[in-house]
Amino acid sequence: MTDPSHDTAPPAVPAAPTTPAPPTARNVPALLLALRRTEFTGSVTVSSAPGGTIHLEQGLVAAIETPGAPTAETLLLKSRRVGEEEWASAETAASAGRRADAPPTWGGDLGAALVAQGSIGAAELEAVCAAAAFDGAFALVLSPPGSWETVEAAPPARIALRPGIEPERLFEETARRTALLARLWGPPGELARIRIRPAARAESGALRIPVRYREILAAATGRRTARDLGFALGRGVFAVLLDLVRMDARHLLHREPAHPAPLAPSVAPRMPTSEPPPAGTGPLPRRVRSGRGAGGPGGPGGPPARSEGAAAASDGPPNAHRAEHTARTETTEQSEKSAP
Repeated sequence: MTDPSHDTAPPAVPAAPTTPAPPTARNVPALLLALRRTEFTGSVTVSSAPGGTIHLEQGLVAAIETPGAPTAETLLLKSRRVGEEEWASAETAASAGRRADAPPTWGGDLGAALVAQGSIGAAELEAVCAAAAFDGAFALVLSPPGSWETVEAAPPARIALRPGIEPERLFEETARRTALLARLWGPPGELARIRIRPAARAESGALRIPVRYREILAAATGRRTARDLGFALGRGVFAVLLDLVRMDARHLLHREPAHPAPLAPSVAPRMPTSEPPPAGTGPLPRRVRSGRGAGGPGGPGGPPARSEGAAAASDGPPNAHRAEHTARTETTEQSEKSAP
């Protein structure tokens, strides 16, 4: 008798859906081009200084968030184009209009709420979002690139561009901005690190200065870079850098010097300050190699020995004025005596 259980095939188990692996690329631009071909929706997190997040929808760049440049939210609020109360009202409306069981849509319900309540026009919001995305891409290239990670289930940007920007268009504009600043001033990365304050000529009040220049001069404290000024004034970093170049040409700015690196403390033996430095007329001491492997005086394994009459040797440097130089001379003389 045949067991019917052997004649019945086991029910087919549906295969679990697999997520395609992100494409490999040699750099971030190549990765964005590959993600555009696959119409990827998610984000690319770039780890550098300052780094940031590139939000993608169907492979188009919808927004770029980086500490190196103001976002659309910062541009709208810091420039006072949208007030704090209007912003809070739009946030409430966007949260109430989103279903709890549905993921937030790309493009930012917050932007739609701002337009719906009349805080800003749709065309102006699109222009601000595009400017923030281009400025974010420019800020990312000001520092050496680091690693990157593709995240498919990433939360979208709160305010994004509809539709997004083609990666090729983003690369072309970034290259144009970089080349323009390099031609007018020099490496944009160095210009972005400069801290400025108003020059005396700008504070005299005798010059006719555009309003946007005066706003920069008022915010320039000597501790702020172009990035800091952009966040403070609600302007893009590239626009601020371009103004700084033009203001520098009119001698309106004073560049703060870079802080020098701290010097290492001297470990050379010091002579008592009460004793006058010895004077001599002989030639400068001859530099010789000390003995190897010896632990005695003059060798690397032990401290140099000092004789009582070394401080008054007649072959020291002529007119020595520093006690430290004298101590080094004594060490050299003792090394010559102990060398084979």
